[in-house]
Amino acid sequence: MIEYKSVAEFVDLYDAFILDIWGVIHDGESAYPGVLETMRKLKQAGKEIIFLSNAPRRSSKVKKALARFGVTEDLYKDAVSSGEVAYQLFSRYCHSSESWNPAAPLDPGLRRDDNIPYFYIGPEKDADLLQGLNYQIVQKAADAKFVLATGFDNDDSTLQEKLPQIKEAMKADLKMYCVNPDLIVVRQNGTKMLCAGVIGEYYRDQGWEVEFIGKPYKQVYEYIQKSFAPGARIAAIGDSLTTDIAGANNVGIDSILVLGGILQMEKEPLETLIKKTHAKPNATIPAFTY
Repeated sequence: MIEYKSVAEFVDLYDAFILDIWGVIHDGESAYPGVLETMRKLKQAGKEIIFLSNAPRRSSKVKKALARFGVTEDLYKDAVSSGEVAYQLFSRYCHSSESWNPAAPLDPGLRRDDNIPYFYIGPEKDADLLQGLNYQIVQKAADAKFVLATGFDNDDSTLQEKLPQIKEAMKADLKMYCVNPDLIVVRQNGTKMLCAGVIGEYYRDQGWEVEFIGKPYKQVYEYIQKSFAPGARIAAIGDSLTTDIAGANNVGIDSILVLGGILQMEKEPLETLIKKTHAKPNATIPAFTY
């Protein structure tokens, strides 16, 4: 495994980069030092940049959030979120019992003006994820066809916050769609916050069916694959072994692990973490700097 000190050391090896956002670009409150300069350098070098985030909201919201940190749309080709991929998939499907296939048509047995009921577990800010499609949130899990999980309400939330809803969904025997496989994110000051992956894994471990939408699962990579030129040399850059690096491994592209972000709180050696997660980066870099 190569240990790079800066992006400049490997920039000429690739034509395009898939960049994580939280933990690489910012921590939810401020951009990491040197990020904007690095983005400008990559732009000047003619590199294609696509952000790939496990944010459970539409890509338009992700782009607005990036702009608040100074990452304007002229610096990258696209920003894709797990929420956007979920929206596109749900635009084709109406029944939670069906398996996902991005090429499949909308179920012909349902009219487009039907409103498919679903149970929502997540913060109010992401409750509009399926807005504009023929789905509607219902207050009782017993009235729903499936459950959609996007995360927690507050920075200091625990699983206990969502347990009543989780148990209600279990009682109704609903399949869950978890639109953020991340377990935690970390701010630069060390504060940890839970993500929807905690809900999804708990639901799955209790014996219920869960489909995760986002990194490291292939459907998000299939969604952005068409954005790159045929034969492009692509590398993924991210701070999570279980999502960014495992996702790159799953689709056979190179990966570079940022040692800041989520890993700043880890006490175990990196080699131990790699063995535990079975996710192996091609290289590491201290931070996303040029």
